[in-house]
Amino acid sequence: MAEARTAGEASSSGRSLSAKDKLALLDKAKDRRLEVLSKDASNPYKAGAPGIVDVRLYQAAVESQKRMSTKLAEATAHAAFLERRIEDANKDLQDAAEFLKKVAMEFGSTQRLVESASAAVRFGTERADAVARLERLGGRLEELEEAVQAQRAAFARRVPVLVPVAWVGVASEVLLMGDFDGWTRGFELSAGSIDSDGVIRTFEASVPLRPGRYTVKFRVDGGWRLASDWPTMVDELGETNNILIVK
Repeated sequence: MAEARTAGEASSSGRSLSAKDKLALLDKAKDRRLEVLSKDASNPYKAGAPGIVDVRLYQAAVESQKRMSTKLAEATAHAAFLERRIEDANKDLQDAAEFLKKVAMEFGSTQRLVESASAAVRFGTERADAVARLERLGGRLEELEEAVQAQRAAFARRVPVLVPVAWVGVASEVLLMGDFDGWTRGFELSAGSIDSDGVIRTFEASVPLRPGRYTVKFRVDGGWRLASDWPTMVDELGETNNILIVK
């Protein structure tokens, strides 16, 4: 290049270049190089545009950021759901502690009724008085039993049961999604067997769910699917979902 020859001639003539002159020559060489590259139509850096490699890297970075944002949103929603479940569990524990406190107090009152009725029988008080005390004792015990049974039933509704779920079809990944966890994470079904044709697979799982009524849907390889043999309903947004009732 002309600048290079000039620098060479200056060096061969015995005249040393100053640092400022060397920088000026380097700047000219860089400008000349960019000018040549901009004239090359096949060059990916023409007119300052990003190259093909740069575009692909940028697109990959954007897609990766989108996936990370989606995963973060799902994780945040699931964390919020778990926080609500923890709050519910703490409330259940508080209710249980309060109920057991009442039961303990009731046992104390019942014990005093037992002692009073026993004394009435032992010391031969009037028959009518003894019968009245025993009837009162029986009534208190019956009330206590009803309260315990009601509380037991209430807690039973909060205890998850294992629900067998199956999906049959051509897929590599199957998830059961639903409002049981706010449509955040769902439960993954495992491929338990392959049917006779060697393509259709059966995906199964035992899903722990509390008794109740849920709206659910299957996510098969990223797409939404309905179970044809399950009842369906249309929600307020016009989406059709399956109904799963856990008893």
